[in-house]
Amino acid sequence: MTAAPMAKYAAFSRIAIAQARRERGELYGRVVFFAVILGVFSSLWHAVAEAGMAVAGDPRDLVWYLAVTEWIMLSAPPIHVEIQEAIRRGDVVYRLGRPVSYAIAEFAAGLGLLAVRAPVLGVTAFLCAFAFTGRTPPLGALVIVVPFGLAAAALMTALDLWIGLLAFWLQEVAPVYWMWQKLMFVLGGLMLPLDLYPQFVQRAAALTPFPVLLAAPASFVLRTPLMSPEVLARNLLIWSCATALAVSWIFRRATSALTINGG
Repeated sequence: MTAAPMAKYAAFSRIAIAQARRERGELYGRVVFFAVILGVFSSLWHAVAEAGMAVAGDPRDLVWYLAVTEWIMLSAPPIHVEIQEAIRRGDVVYRLGRPVSYAIAEFAAGLGLLAVRAPVLGVTAFLCAFAFTGRTPPLGALVIVVPFGLAAAALMTALDLWIGLLAFWLQEVAPVYWMWQKLMFVLGGLMLPLDLYPQFVQRAAALTPFPVLLAAPASFVLRTPLMSPEVLARNLLIWSCATALAVSWIFRRATSALTINGG
């Protein structure tokens, strides 16, 4: 991709950043929700530990683990909603006429939203987790978590783009997103590390992109990471390429259908 097309897509990111800075209500809502979730689960795990019940791991480590997974999850913008509405209204037909790829432009806009959300929610995660635990993970762990978390959130945005493009056929993609989100909770290890799940769940998760999105980056704040940084980087690259191919294929099918139908 040459410099000129890159500049066009960068403009979509800048516009999304400007809009996100003006419309801060949703971001503030996510900050409050984030703090409440960490507070609730921190109290829950400490209460379980104080009651003498078995807790798999230090409750303070689990708080930091949840802080990372929620940071990644909440930072990724739900761009499938805007894509779905553009398709349902018919606006996408006019957008396809632009001298840029509609899919790449939407992804660039999603990255712009991510650039605004991730720093704010990252600071929220750090401050809340520190307030609830009274300690921080080793600096080396945080240095690893941040870039991998951002890469995972970007991949999550691309997967959300893929879900949004399904609206060309389904019109309503909320059920697909709901199933994807529930699989993220379980196979991604959103609330608890994957090594606490039954073996069959861990084996199933290994066949999906969900662990590299949440559990693997967050596991670096624990004493036993799910995988090494090199393996995680390789897996992120593999799933990123697979997602890019899937988005490209479904977008070509969608635009071909519009052309055949005279749209």
